[in-house]
Amino acid sequence: MLIDVKDAPDKAQRIFVQLVDVFEDQEINPTPLNYYIWYQYYKGSNPKFRQEMDAALQDPFGYNDRLGRRLYDEYFAEDEGTNDFDRALKRLVGSVVKRMNVWSAKLEKHTQELDQNLHTLSEESLDAEKLKQLTSHMLNTATSMKQSSEEFQHEMNESNAEINRLRQELIEAKAETLTDELTELGNRKAFNNTLQDLVEQTPDNPESLILILTDIDHFKRFNDTFGHLVGDSVLRYFSNIMKKSKQENDSICRYGGEEFAIILSHSSLEKGLQRAEKIRHSLEHAVLKRKDSDKTLGTITASFGVASYKGIDTESIDDWIKRADDALYKAKSNGRNQVVSETELSRVTDAPK
Repeated sequence: MLIDVKDAPDKAQRIFVQLVDVFEDQEINPTPLNYYIWYQYYKGSNPKFRQEMDAALQDPFGYNDRLGRRLYDEYFAEDEGTNDFDRALKRLVGSVVKRMNVWSAKLEKHTQELDQNLHTLSEESLDAEKLKQLTSHMLNTATSMKQSSEEFQHEMNESNAEINRLRQELIEAKAETLTDELTELGNRKAFNNTLQDLVEQTPDNPESLILILTDIDHFKRFNDTFGHLVGDSVLRYFSNIMKKSKQENDSICRYGGEEFAIILSHSSLEKGLQRAEKIRHSLEHAVLKRKDSDKTLGTITASFGVASYKGIDTESIDDWIKRADDALYKAKSNGRNQVVSETELSRVTDAPK
């Protein structure tokens, strides 16, 4: 393995995940050299190179293997890389280029031999013995060319397999960095990334994006009474309740501690309130028991705040989160175990106790 990809920069992880779709959409050969060129393109650290790539992509012929090889020789052949990941990928590409050069030299040699043989065939003084020798030599040359080609193809397959392994591990590593270990939901980083992506993807219908923030009521008191292991079990149980009602366009994340976030796309404030109420009801009526006895843990409840996004021209993402958080705060102020909409925020209540 080239490197431990868990140590790869997060930006590299995002780029490789993106390249999976780019290469498929544009029918680009998934060779190590092409991965390196496109990785550097999306990385964007070489303005002159990026400008030339932009120009090439505007051309009707677009990107091809020959262009990638030229760009590599011109911009990156002497580059040492800026971090362990870059250097590891560069070493793989460097070995591939060396193999290509060796194969190219062999091919040129075989081509010259064939040209010489063809020239000899045109000589008038060619007798049967010379023809036999010439035929044997041409067969040997052709066999050698075939063998060289097969060896090169095998080496390229090995290199591509290495790239695929690296790419898959980068995808898995990214998944790990965005997953909360306890609940197996998205973590705070996944929450931030998802909000940013959805806001950028939904400029014309921002209010179809709904944010639900929820918090388990009196969780600290519960933890102090039963211990953190039981508390962790409750967090997992609550997570599973939310997962059961998950829809295709939903994202569920652990926002922090006992607080969770549900992001709905292509939805409405009314549907968001219904979704939150369904989860609240399921948790309130759950009967949880300790594993070491039949003793129940008592009623566990959660409070919910629901808000829709108003659009980038109206508010920031932080404003949106704050409104959902204010609605959650109001739910707790009103006595907990309830769902509060952003539309109720004009009413003033006492702080939660």
